[in-house]
Amino acid sequence: MLRLFDFLRPHKKLLVQLIIVNVLLSAMLTAAPLIIKRIVDQVIDAKQYNLLMPYLGVLLLITAVRATTTYFYSYGQNKMGQLVMTGVRTALYRKLLALPYSFYDKEQTGRLMSRVSSDVESTRIFLSQILIESMSHVLTIVLASLAFLQQDPYLALIAVVPILISGAAMYYAHHELTEPWTSQHERMAQMSATLQDNLAGIKVVKAFAQEEQAQGRFQEVQRDVRSGSLSITDLWSKRWALIGSVPRFMQLALIFVGGYRVMNGEISLGTLVAILSLSLLLLGAVNALGTQLNSVSQTATAAVRIFELLDEPMTIQSPLPSSDPVAVEYKRIPRGVDEWRGEIVYNNVSFIYPTAKARTLIDINLRIPAGSSLAVVGATGSGKSTLIHLIGRYYDPTSGHVQVDGRDVRSLDLTNLRSQIGMVAQDTLLFSTTIAENIAFGRPDASQAEIERVAKLAQAHDFITAMPEGYETKIGERGAGLSGGQRQRIAIARAMLLDPRILILDDSMSAVDAETERLLQAAIATVMKGRTTVLVAHRLATAQHADHIIVLRDGQIVEQGTHAELDAAGGHYHHVLEMQQMSARESLEAA
Repeated sequence: MLRLFDFLRPHKKLLVQLIIVNVLLSAMLTAAPLIIKRIVDQVIDAKQYNLLMPYLGVLLLITAVRATTTYFYSYGQNKMGQLVMTGVRTALYRKLLALPYSFYDKEQTGRLMSRVSSDVESTRIFLSQILIESMSHVLTIVLASLAFLQQDPYLALIAVVPILISGAAMYYAHHELTEPWTSQHERMAQMSATLQDNLAGIKVVKAFAQEEQAQGRFQEVQRDVRSGSLSITDLWSKRWALIGSVPRFMQLALIFVGGYRVMNGEISLGTLVAILSLSLLLLGAVNALGTQLNSVSQTATAAVRIFELLDEPMTIQSPLPSSDPVAVEYKRIPRGVDEWRGEIVYNNVSFIYPTAKARTLIDINLRIPAGSSLAVVGATGSGKSTLIHLIGRYYDPTSGHVQVDGRDVRSLDLTNLRSQIGMVAQDTLLFSTTIAENIAFGRPDASQAEIERVAKLAQAHDFITAMPEGYETKIGERGAGLSGGQRQRIAIARAMLLDPRILILDDSMSAVDAETERLLQAAIATVMKGRTTVLVAHRLATAQHADHIIVLRDGQIVEQGTHAELDAAGGHYHHVLEMQQMSARESLEAA
């Protein structure tokens, strides 16, 4: 919880200004009852009517200053909230961008969105409102208590003791709410995750006519959130019904004892009026603090969730030359594009996912010479995608080493390394922006001519220019509005624009027709020249043009060689090739 104050440090000047304004507001609130006391004693009781206008003028001045000060306080408070919220969200987003693939393998997008939205909003309210207002309320209690002592120490004792009892009870109640609020934040995160899953898969929901079931699941998590909220409200209301009543008895005691002392001539009527006014200030400040303590409990759990994310270990990051012994080679990393060759070597590489029981890759030894091409084939789950993800260090091997140009990828700067890798994933992801911006994602400074050049190479230029707005056509989320083949061609153009030394195609032709695949193969053959290319392929027609082919089964290389060598060997590759050729002949005959 205390770590939240780190987000206030960049805005110390504004915070000090708000504190000063709070002091002025609290001082003016406390001064008003003392002036009213003088009006009662010196004007009304002593009949010195000539003093009425001066005192009313002072009250009017206090009111005017309060109104002006309140404006600046309200604006400054909101500004502080926006600055703090921006700082927290920026820190979270920076962390989310830096976290490795393995983190997202176990986290739901909706739950992460809940942290960046509702949890951050809780911290904003706390740091910009509750914290500063609580300081104001505490200051009001202190000043009002001092004024009490100045007016009548005996009555001050009657007022302060219940306040102390109430404060201790509120502190205890606040701790009781910590666990319920932790559970409630978890329920809210689950609701966000359910909503995100259903919206992301809305086409599947509709295709299987599961709207009612999806609605039922969402209503179920909503009920959990509602039930949790009502439970917290019930718990707090019961505590506050008792805690909030203590100061009210204080007012009754003040009227009884104070009235008795006025009738005995021990204090003036104006003193009693001032004391009762001060008691209202005390009561209002205590009630406000009590209400805010409930929010503090909520913020405490939100802060825990935020810092859990910010403290998530960075298992994959660029080495630090000054402290990482593995990074001694880092200082000699080639910086220029021409200095990268693109040789890839796997040395006894094994890998197991944290949530898996068996190894996905087992003792892989493989060399891909710079400028050559490798095709990786195998059944689903054989480890093909895992193998290529190790090149860009999206995961680190469980054992063994992956090297690029003779250097362990763990000793290379991540940005430097990945800038030399153009990847086209099987699950093509496009952003909700223009086609031109999607192609230029890796190189935002690319010219229109460069964008169109790679689009032509990827056989995408014709269908793009056929659209009403051409390259400025905005596409829907994840490429909605485009066919699977169109999305993949745009993704291939995006990778080509990087002009990388290493090109990775993860089954990137799975959604294109035979004619487009033929054109793409010709285009990619041109782009592959001088680059190291790794193709993950289900269609062996794509793999057969590679310089070298490996066959993966259960995480191990079971066959390798050229297309002709593997076909002649009569193994798994030959068997799959025969099946695909037979399927192609049957399709032609049926047509």
